[in-house]
Amino acid sequence: MPILKPFNAIQAKPEYIQQVTSNSANYSSEEELAKEMFANDLSFLHVTKNHMISSDISRESDVVYDNAKAYFDHLFDNELVDRFKDEIFFVYRQTHNDISHTGIIGLCDILDYQNGKILKHEHTRPATERFIENLVEETNIIGEPLLLSHHHKQSLEDLLRWVIQGESDVTFTKNGKTHQIWVVQDNDIIESIQNEVAEIGSFYIMDGHHRAASVSNLYLENEDTSKRYCMTYLLDCNQLKINPFHRIVRSGDLPLEAVLNALNQSFWVDEMPDYAVRPEESGEFVLKCSAGTFRLKLKNLVELLDVQEFENKVLSAIFGIVDSRLDDRIEFISTDEELTEAVVQTQNPDTYLFLLHPCNFEDVALISDNGEYMPPKSTFVEPKCDAGLFMQRYGVAND
Repeated sequence: MPILKPFNAIQAKPEYIQQVTSNSANYSSEEELAKEMFANDLSFLHVTKNHMISSDISRESDVVYDNAKAYFDHLFDNELVDRFKDEIFFVYRQTHNDISHTGIIGLCDILDYQNGKILKHEHTRPATERFIENLVEETNIIGEPLLLSHHHKQSLEDLLRWVIQGESDVTFTKNGKTHQIWVVQDNDIIESIQNEVAEIGSFYIMDGHHRAASVSNLYLENEDTSKRYCMTYLLDCNQLKINPFHRIVRSGDLPLEAVLNALNQSFWVDEMPDYAVRPEESGEFVLKCSAGTFRLKLKNLVELLDVQEFENKVLSAIFGIVDSRLDDRIEFISTDEELTEAVVQTQNPDTYLFLLHPCNFEDVALISDNGEYMPPKSTFVEPKCDAGLFMQRYGVAND
């Protein structure tokens, strides 16, 4: 069974925590990200996005890693962070749009990842793995947890509900999200959490595939115990909200009539009111284009996931897109703001917006259990834990 262990955590002091924590998904453009970094020298964006400060800096530049190390040196030298002497868990609750998600911040064992107890469902890119490896080795800090989940366990959920009955140690609201943190230092509660987790069969990576792969690579280099564990946000599956990524596809020279005729081969195609923006059920898609809005209902279900059917019967069969990770004719849409802009773009005759129905946790778990991989951008999972909210000392002995 996979394990979860407490750790000597690092966290920005309460008076600085709002300045430190950051989430790049909250920014509408690279210009806005850069503006935030120039205005706030404590933002964790100086670690994750500092290559955006100047057009002369690439993400692979040594200066990126030097800047990240200088950021942490500033935090520690000026005593802007608290370092917990005892090994602790955090119980972390995030509330956004009146939906709350509660889980545990601790460390997972990367051996469980290597031995198939922490299961993945996405391919990773070597270049991104190397970037994370270099960043972590240079700074000796992990500031973004893996998001792991598991099949529902009521007794663990009840334990966490009991913990959060007490007053939180840290509470603040930023960018529309309320963060509540309970520091778990009591040895009996820590042991109870570990005993509950020990009965869980598998963890599933819901976000952070590249971080998991990078930490695994670093540990494999010399099997140093200080590199064996990785910070994790562990949530019960019923604490997740799984949203779809929608797709904009640009057809190039392929005319509208040809696209619609090709869709008729695999789908029942019916015109819909223009205000329709969500598929109602699995096996159904909504298409918005210059000709109007259409419901696409699959004639035959072959794959487990709608997104797999879409890859095969639309992207590949109609548009000739072999690898949606690399083809610049496809764009992925996750937020409502992006979706609003995407609908406007469909007024162009070569632009097609396909809206997908979300999959569920059981689908993701089945894919992972079978050792299979989901197409790129299959799920947009909430909550997203802001970078810099929790930090782990990595690759060095505790000081």
